[in-house]
Amino acid sequence: MVSTEQEIEEQFAQLQQKVGARHAEVLKHDVDDDQFAVEYARLVNVTSKLVEFEKTIPERLAEPERRRSERIVTWSWRGQAAVGAVLIALVFVLDRSTWWLVLLGPHFLGTVAGCFQKVDAEQHRDRRFGAIGLHVVALLMALISLSVISRWFIIAAAIGWMLVAGASMDNTGADSKGAQR
Repeated sequence: MVSTEQEIEEQFAQLQQKVGARHAEVLKHDVDDDQFAVEYARLVNVTSKLVEFEKTIPERLAEPERRRSERIVTWSWRGQAAVGAVLIALVFVLDRSTWWLVLLGPHFLGTVAGCFQKVDAEQHRDRRFGAIGLHVVALLMALISLSVISRWFIIAAAIGWMLVAGASMDNTGADSKGAQR
């Protein structure tokens, strides 16, 4: 299997060869010749394709890592939504106070909502960080709701949720540079 970098290098080299071939064709004709204008237009066309391809290289190089992040994010949020559903079910199975639903309900809804986030090339690392942080928050929620640790850790879980939400939020319009891209 050819690596992404090799594939991009090969495509770039092919486009460069096409530009070189078109340039050689242009040089064969005199400026006053009608064929010169045709060949020059072809040269400009191939060169613009090369420039457009060159603009996409960073995104193409980041694509395998973005796909990996997308899998991590998707399965982390789905798994933690399932854990949240189990914790809610345990409230009823273990005959706990239904007040726990005040804590577990928003946790479950937040994890379900996180299942539908988009993972783009620019913010995939932030989304991955948020998904990994979600596991820590979900562990805290499980330990708190099962009374393994003190209820005071709800404060730590809330802070954790703020960090996860911050890493998972869409920041594309936050600064003028991001909005112009």
